Parts: sequence; structure tokens; C-alpha cells
Amino acid sequence: MTEIQASLTVATVLVVPYIVQAIKTKAMTGGVARWTAIAVSAGCGALTAMAGGVPTDPSAWVTSIFACVGGVQVAYAAFKSVGITDKWLDALLALGDIKED
Repeated sequence: MTEIQASLTVATVLVVPYIVQAIKTKAMTGGVARWTAIAVSAGCGALTAMAGGVPTDPSAWVTSIFACVGGVQVAYAAFKSVGITDKWLDALLALGDIKED
């Protein structure tokens, strides 16, 4: 894994949980959100694998894809356990709402 691929993996791991939580808040159940996160992170892993050119070795594909999928799942579990995805993201999503008194 190159430095660019490692950087893209870390970015994916930190961003995808927030995207999925934002979508989940409006339209999805937890199970659907989990599978959406897995699908999106697998796609990002495939794109990460291609960052250094299309890999000819299957292990490069597997390494990048599973690094993203596993990283996103670990990050989401960690974020959820400390309330980042629920409290912080809900507060950010509520910034655009104007409450009438």
C-alpha cells in the first residue's frame, strides 16, 4: 500500500461514517445504514486500490477494500460509543433548521 493509498484509506474511514449517519438520520434504519456503509467503503476501497494504477495482484485489491471496510466499521463503532455520530452529527444537521417559537 502506497502513501497515497494509506491517506485515502484514512480519509475514507473518517468520512464515510458521517455520510452514512447523515443519510440514516433522514431515511434509513440501522441495518440498511450498516450495509450502505459497507458498500460505500468497499467502493472507496476499490478506488483507493486504483490510486496507484490498476493493481494486477488480487491481494492489492483485497487489502485496500478490506482496509476500508474494516476501518469504517471500527471507526463507526468507536464514534457511536462516544456519541460522536449521534450527538455531534445531529447537532450539525440541526444547524440549518429554524425553530419557530
